[in-house]
Amino acid sequence: TIYLPHTGMRIDVGGIGKGYAADRAVAEMKRVGVMGGVVALSGDIKAFGVLPDRKGFPVGIKHPRREEELIAMIDLNDEAVSTAGDYERFFERDGVRYHHILDPQTLHPAGACQSVTVIAKEGTVADGLDTGIFVLGPEQGMALVERLPGVEAIIIDQEGKITVSSGLRGRLHAP
Repeated sequence: TIYLPHTGMRIDVGGIGKGYAADRAVAEMKRVGVMGGVVALSGDIKAFGVLPDRKGFPVGIKHPRREEELIAMIDLNDEAVSTAGDYERFFERDGVRYHHILDPQTLHPAGACQSVTVIAKEGTVADGLDTGIFVLGPEQGMALVERLPGVEAIIIDQEGKITVSSGLRGRLHAP
């Protein structure tokens, strides 16, 4: 039970909403007999089943600074992917990028990452973790990922350095 002590207080589930919706859509599709497919909700993707060639569903990981470029591809096998980044909703002023992912300790935009992509079995988990890992930054974020079973990530830091979790090594391929 959650208690909100002040009139007008509310809970925003936007941080996990699309992942949850993708999970529910896949569950409903499976319930009615759909054997496989992809649900894509504005960047949150969940794939289930396999393609006729028995491979997973290919999904591109977007480059955060080059709009039309992918950094890698991954084949999803009953998995979800969610990305948090500083490149979709932002503005620049005096050479500083201001975006929508705020560090709760400073109340300023989190500055250590360009993007964080999380792969997990459930969309709710991937969607719930990507923003928090973005705020934590590459070192603490990847340390968290490596401790969580069934969770993998690709973190691109502010300089463009790409760090890949141990469980993704060998799964990524060229676009």
